[in-house]
Amino acid sequence: MKKQLTIFLFLLISQTILHAQGNPLPFGRTTLFAGSGLCEVCHTSDGTVLTVNGQDVSMVTYWRSTMMGNASKDPFWRAVVAEEVHRFPTLQQTIETTCTKCHAPMGYKEAIFNGQTNYSMAEMKADPIANDGVSCAVCHQIKPDNFGMVTSYSGHYQIDPDSIIYGPYPDPELNAMTEMAAFLPVYSTHMNQSELCATCHTLFTPYLDNQGQIAGDFPEQTPYIEWKNSIYPAQNTQCQDCHMPMITDSVDIAWIPQSHQVYRTPFWKHSFVGGNVYMLNMLKDNISTLGLTASSENFDSTIARAKENLTEKAIDLFITTTYENDSLNVFVKIENKTGHKIPSGIPFRRMWIHLKVTDPSNNIVYESGKWDAQGEITGLDVDYEPHYDLINNENQIQIYEGVMVDVDNAVTYTLLRASSYIKDNRIPPKGFTTTHPSYDTTAIFGSAVFDPNFNKENTAEGTGSDIVNYRIPATNETTYKVFAEVCFQTIKPRVVEQFASISEPDITQFVGMYNALPNIPFIMKSDSLSVFVTDVGDDVSTLKGFELSQNYPNPFNPNTQISYQISVPGKVSLKVYDVLGNEVATLVDGYKSVGRYEVNFSATGGALSLSSGLYFYKLEATANNKNIFREVRKMILLK
Repeated sequence: MKKQLTIFLFLLISQTILHAQGNPLPFGRTTLFAGSGLCEVCHTSDGTVLTVNGQDVSMVTYWRSTMMGNASKDPFWRAVVAEEVHRFPTLQQTIETTCTKCHAPMGYKEAIFNGQTNYSMAEMKADPIANDGVSCAVCHQIKPDNFGMVTSYSGHYQIDPDSIIYGPYPDPELNAMTEMAAFLPVYSTHMNQSELCATCHTLFTPYLDNQGQIAGDFPEQTPYIEWKNSIYPAQNTQCQDCHMPMITDSVDIAWIPQSHQVYRTPFWKHSFVGGNVYMLNMLKDNISTLGLTASSENFDSTIARAKENLTEKAIDLFITTTYENDSLNVFVKIENKTGHKIPSGIPFRRMWIHLKVTDPSNNIVYESGKWDAQGEITGLDVDYEPHYDLINNENQIQIYEGVMVDVDNAVTYTLLRASSYIKDNRIPPKGFTTTHPSYDTTAIFGSAVFDPNFNKENTAEGTGSDIVNYRIPATNETTYKVFAEVCFQTIKPRVVEQFASISEPDITQFVGMYNALPNIPFIMKSDSLSVFVTDVGDDVSTLKGFELSQNYPNPFNPNTQISYQISVPGKVSLKVYDVLGNEVATLVDGYKSVGRYEVNFSATGGALSLSSGLYFYKLEATANNKNIFREVRKMILLK
């Protein structure tokens, strides 16, 4: 039996190498770990195994093009480490050992097990297993003994030299994995706990005083603790629910044994995506230079999933308006849909509102939050932009971010000098309160603390949202178009500016890649509405606003909901058209009073039986024999 397995292993390895796109995955086996290539041999898709509806859902196929899979080769991370070492050369061992704990865990942990007290970037770069990133044999060997404890944070995951590998399914096949990879598979539910992710994604980094001495710890990223201070633990919604989406299909998960048919349900896709679209594109553009194992096609699929995360699963955006004292008040509301602050993770990221208002001639009368060709926001304050509740100047920009300061309260982008935040208005998750025991390490900083609309409604905390009031001069009897979008940026340009001139190989390499890939923001959400301003009565002014929302669900089959808002009473028409402009349905045709409405549209029923494809729906509103609003949106029927 062992001989047959060995021959089968050789054949599969050969096949994998021949068909590898990018560099081959490592197949080595150390005392503690195995390269992902060894895992892929059994757990790879062939059209039947690890295939759902013709789609490859195998673990390595998804994982190899993620930031986790490329954690040790991430050029931005390497540049940041190089900058810290350049500035504080006497602390090189401490810096590199701390940073490789989670970015190259197999190299780091193996070195510590073998008696080393430190682990270097040079050792990591020379070791194929260490360069396998956060690989299969890391997460599946972590023990739950210290889960949720402070002692588990900052890379203090527990892995013992017992070659036990944990999985989420009862009664695992024992012989095949023992003979093939020298691991003993064991069933455990802890693989689906947020505390597993928290061992690396709850990170406290040391900071230095002015004498170069370590003076304390800084909460560099705390998504797990933020999650604890939310509604989601009570709902048993774990990190894995979003970052490893579950499907209920019965999936054949392994090649071996040959009479296998190891069908399991549910199955967790190893997507591991957040919102790091920019860095994923950089990896894709530099596969050969960085020695990556994923193909362009692998990265395309991961990038698509990251984009979906940002556009569909991260936030909701709403615009409302009023009119008073010759001013148009635009209220932009952002709701956090995630289980942690947004933007999440290392405080080099930011999210902001771009608001633009145009007149009937399409001239811009107001714009806040636009950016230049390098991705830098126009009108940005020298140190940092404060949090705003009311904005009445185009150079005021609502930016959601963490801004670090050193022991002298000066803004810094160097982690070893970051002692605290002077601003942290990253939008908290729903249920987040200042009275939670963990608030001291996840606190809100800056003027957002005093904003009555930031994570509050009528003084009650936990909304997980923010409302910004833009006050813009407006002219009576005029129709304005209001456009708002929420922008996301993985790396603030000022972070790169800080170290771009340093002559270190990892920095030079990253800066070259950065300059070749414009750092323009990713648009998470956008919305628009037309508003007609008119005076009513003697001293009372009001705004006449309209909105046509995107249908939901979209794509749809066969039913979908279309909602719209009318703020001027009058005749309303809502019709559906095909791609040739032929009218296929009239949903509304008559007088409507002020209010918000929802209409169901069915592609089947009665005389209607539409085929799959692209359709348009148009809302028109008329008051006093004058057309005051018209908007068209697209929708997709997918049968």
